[in-house]
Amino acid sequence: MSVRGAFALSLPLLCGVTAAEGAPALWKVSDGNSAVWLFGSVHVLPPNTEWRTPAFDHILAEAEKVYFETSVAPEAQPAILAATLGAGMATDGILLTDRLPADLSKSVRKLAARYDLPMASLLAMRPWFAAVTLSAAATAGSGFDLASGVDVQLQQEVSPERQGFFETAQDQIGILAGPDDTAGVEMLRSMLGEIDDTAESMDGLVDAWLAGTHTLGELFMAEVGGYGDDLKQRLVDDRNRAWAGQISTMLARDEEALIVVGAGHLVDDISVVHLLEKRGYTSERVQ
Repeated sequence: MSVRGAFALSLPLLCGVTAAEGAPALWKVSDGNSAVWLFGSVHVLPPNTEWRTPAFDHILAEAEKVYFETSVAPEAQPAILAATLGAGMATDGILLTDRLPADLSKSVRKLAARYDLPMASLLAMRPWFAAVTLSAAATAGSGFDLASGVDVQLQQEVSPERQGFFETAQDQIGILAGPDDTAGVEMLRSMLGEIDDTAESMDGLVDAWLAGTHTLGELFMAEVGGYGDDLKQRLVDDRNRAWAGQISTMLARDEEALIVVGAGHLVDDISVVHLLEKRGYTSERVQ
């Protein structure tokens, strides 16, 4: 699984869960007075993927508010585009190929031709943006679609006044862009090394997610390990800690909320669920 896999989930060993498997993971976290539910999503899916269950639909209908990582609504797209171009396009006049080792530059040119991407546009990008662009092309070519992802589907269904968000577009782009190109080059190398396996790896990821098995966690943790410690820290660990703090505030004000975040954030010792357990809350996997 390459960079697209982690973004599909993030953006599990599921905290040693022993509950019945067979559906995407859904957790209840409570403090005795109130509870919130955490659902692990996938941001890109093949069209017409059947992932909803009666348990999920009941919680969705009853929740006072539904929180997402960020808005992906049509009205949010201008801000997303502006943040992406602002952080992703080079402003120092240095071409992408001059930022990369010769082997990576050669691979980028080859893949640009394969996916009919204008090389002139790629040359103006920073490495992280080139990685995301090439990954998106490979993912789309494998039959996966952002419009079919969990977040887009639910944000179209849930009324705007019931929606809340953990981050802005600028927050998320800043995490990927980082302070320099070091992590971006690592990301690009990881993606280029596995791009030929896109269809197989994404199919395996979605199958594991739909089945709710521990295999999903193993795939995700193996993936983010290839990005380097700095990007993993910013992409997963730091965000999980920030979200656990926000969820703790929800519980303190007795808010009955459904929280939809990438399934990769509900895995391993640094998972949002595990961090909330450390704060003294009770967790239970209900699906």
